[in-house]
Amino acid sequence: MLKVVENPIVVFERDIYRPEPTRFWILDKSFRGAISRLESEGYIKKLSEEISQDEELFNFFIGLHEREVKRRKELLKTSFPQVYEGEGKWDIACKKVLLDPNVGIGGIRNYRSKPFKVRCLHLWTAYHLGEKEFMNPIGEFVLSKI
Repeated sequence: MLKVVENPIVVFERDIYRPEPTRFWILDKSFRGAISRLESEGYIKKLSEEISQDEELFNFFIGLHEREVKRRKELLKTSFPQVYEGEGKWDIACKKVLLDPNVGIGGIRNYRSKPFKVRCLHLWTAYHLGEKEFMNPIGEFVLSKI
C-alpha cells in the first residue's frame, strides 16, 4: 500500500502562519522516483494537451479544483479558526491563498483557463490516493504506468 500523508493547510513556524495549498504528499521515495521518470518522458505536457482538448475532462478537473477550494475553507474554519477569523497580517496572507477561488489544488492559479496546467504528476497522484472524492484520471494513469 502506497503511503500518502495529508498535511495541514496552515503551518505555524517562526511566529508566522504560512499557507500550504498542497494537502497530500507521497512518502515513498521509490514511487516518487518512478513518477519523476514519467514526468521526464513528457507526460505532463501530453496530459495537459489531452485535458485541454477534451471539454468534459477539462470541466472534471475544474470541478476538482473548486472542490478543493471549498474543502480548504472547511478545514480553515474547523482546524484553524484563529486564522479564519483573524485579521492579522499572516491571517490575511493565509486566507488570500487558501480561500482565493482562483487558486486550486496545489496552488495552481487560474485553473479555469486553457491550456490546462497539470504542473506535476506527483500532485495529482497524491490527491488520487489521498481522498476518495479527489480520485482522477491523471492519478489512474500514473498508477497504470508504474
